[in-house]
Amino acid sequence: MSALPSDVIVTATECIGSFARPLLITHTKPDGDALGSLVAMRSILAAQGKRARALLFDPLPGRYGLFSRYGPLSVLGADVGESDLSEADGIIILDTCAYAQLDPIERWLRGARQKKLVVDHHATREPIADVYVVDESAAANCLILFEWARQAEWQLDKHAREALFIGIAMDTGWFRHSNADPRALSAAAELMADGVDAHALYQQLYQNETAGRVRLLGAALESMELLEDGKVAIMVIPAGTFARMSAEPADTEEIVSEPLRIGSVVMSVLLVESGDGIVRLSFRSKAPVAKGAPDVDVAALAQSFGGGGHRRAAGARVKSTIVQVRDTVAFRAHEFLTEPGSAGSRAGS
Repeated sequence: MSALPSDVIVTATECIGSFARPLLITHTKPDGDALGSLVAMRSILAAQGKRARALLFDPLPGRYGLFSRYGPLSVLGADVGESDLSEADGIIILDTCAYAQLDPIERWLRGARQKKLVVDHHATREPIADVYVVDESAAANCLILFEWARQAEWQLDKHAREALFIGIAMDTGWFRHSNADPRALSAAAELMADGVDAHALYQQLYQNETAGRVRLLGAALESMELLEDGKVAIMVIPAGTFARMSAEPADTEEIVSEPLRIGSVVMSVLLVESGDGIVRLSFRSKAPVAKGAPDVDVAALAQSFGGGGHRRAAGARVKSTIVQVRDTVAFRAHEFLTEPGSAGSRAGS
């Protein structure tokens, strides 16, 4: 059952009802949960007779090609210009509540007069909307949408059901992560009972990768350093790596979690260098296996770099060189693990 108060659901449902031509947006570098949220919300609104536009800031990543079967997703600068966005009579922001993750249209969004609604499950939050549907305890943004649809008695067509399942499954590591709780599993079971073929979706998402993606994984693991007596793993992917491996930036998704297979590692960090001088940081942590090992809140660590996220998964963007960022990450990781009262040492003390 949803953790959202009934008054939140009522207010948000009324807000949705007031839109006829809403604009749906999600964060840059969208993952399965973000894309699933876009597709599912568009299908839900279409069933209500609304003409929603789902917008991406970049072309659909190759790994998520299966989403193209649910209908086209508009790409900013290719299919639609910023001036066209004002045609919308409402804005629905999915799977983020931070301007930094909406950078391509941040200035436009700040000035937009349309009513804005946020649906999100992250701890990091900025005052960017009028109405908020936020549940930090939800395993995925798609889980919030699923439970909202059930409470509002919205119909879910095949596209919506598959998109919601993908979002829930991928944000729980296909039900392997600690956030794969009874709520997530119950929703997944109900969606499967309604016809979702979980195995077919898994094959298309996890057993249909490019050789470049696999080579990129190898390069990242080759760069791995183990610090703090094996508790911290840091990997780096310099900008030139993508061309050498015939890979693309979207292929980095989930690579950061690989070092968590090592028993001693409680925190993993992946640094990805862009050609524009920006370094993207991805943080992951796990509950410690060894007795007395620290339990790291990576959202707190990401916030020290201007980012945010969840306790177990977070990210940030820094304008610097990858070498400088790597050294800063190593230093702050040491602080988190050793200083009294830090987000790492406190949980493991």
